[in-house]
Amino acid sequence: MELVHLEEERYQTLKKLGEGGAGEVVLVKDNDIRRMVAMKRIKEDRRNASQIMRFLEEVQTVGQLEHPNIVPIHDVGIDDNNNYYFTMKFVQGETLSGVIEKLRAGDPAFHKRYSFERRIQIFIEILHAIHFAHKHGYIHRDIKPENIMIGEYGEVQVMDWGIAKKIRHSPQFPTPQVSQSTQEMIDRIKSELGDAWGERVFQTQQGQLIGTPAYMSPEQAMGYAIDERSDIYSLCVLLYEFVNLRHYLEHKTHLTELLMGIVMEPPIDSEQISNAHQGPTPREICFFLRKGMQKKPEDRFQSIPEMIEEMQANLEGRICVYCPSTFLKRGAHEYGRYLDNHRVLGVVLFCLLAIVLGIGLFQTARWLLAIFHVG
Repeated sequence: MELVHLEEERYQTLKKLGEGGAGEVVLVKDNDIRRMVAMKRIKEDRRNASQIMRFLEEVQTVGQLEHPNIVPIHDVGIDDNNNYYFTMKFVQGETLSGVIEKLRAGDPAFHKRYSFERRIQIFIEILHAIHFAHKHGYIHRDIKPENIMIGEYGEVQVMDWGIAKKIRHSPQFPTPQVSQSTQEMIDRIKSELGDAWGERVFQTQQGQLIGTPAYMSPEQAMGYAIDERSDIYSLCVLLYEFVNLRHYLEHKTHLTELLMGIVMEPPIDSEQISNAHQGPTPREICFFLRKGMQKKPEDRFQSIPEMIEEMQANLEGRICVYCPSTFLKRGAHEYGRYLDNHRVLGVVLFCLLAIVLGIGLFQTARWLLAIFHVG
């Protein structure tokens, strides 16, 4: 038997998965190892110094963020048409925006699959990914439902780090050594761009609007300097839409109105929003969103771990107490835990409480009857 070497391209393009202003993502088959991967590349008509440098920045950013909820890069290179590309894991599933659309339409299967508890679980996984980036000194700057993928097995992936920004260096996480293929790409880009490389034309300038306006924080919309708290605002805008099935500024029709709303208009409280396809948003989430969507950064949550701690506590039944209803929900959970550890005594206490309440109601009824009888 003789082995025959087949001459074929490594990457076989199958179909387009999506595109943005300057880049596109296509599904390709990696013929070397027989697997499907997603390939991102710059559109030929948008290839300029700024976009090439942003592309490289995304490669280096994602290359440093190895986390279960961030899609990993497999390979980088230059194809036969002289186009820069990188390949990454192909996540089969749908975007969070697609999930929201089906929930908004009242799809029974999706409402069964995405209970409020499941939505909070997904949000916590998103928080972990963004927290990991923050620890490395990066902010995402474009958090929105379209950039969150839910895989067919429930895995959550934060996508599109193309405009992520390094706001500080983290001694705890030194920059790793780049691979040979990445270094070759860097060297070639430096040679191609010349002086433009040193000018860092892709950096955000003061007053420049970068990102998706509908999900920006007020300070990002105004072009001010931003930090992790800007991502925190965007995360809460995403959660608001995920649980309420509407964007908090969906009534705005023009960009100017939208930007003014981001800066000045408080969102309609989640408690005031009703949806024919689901029950009211849990009170603890309403309070969470009130804090997370404050216009002033100092009034919001100050870190992702603070958000994770509160959301995880709510998910586990240790409801953060804000009002009588959240107090009762917390009390019911604590009684359930007590009942697990003291079954007999817990039942006895419940029966005694029921008897006391029954007697109280009976006496109240007699008192009211007496009043009406005298009257």
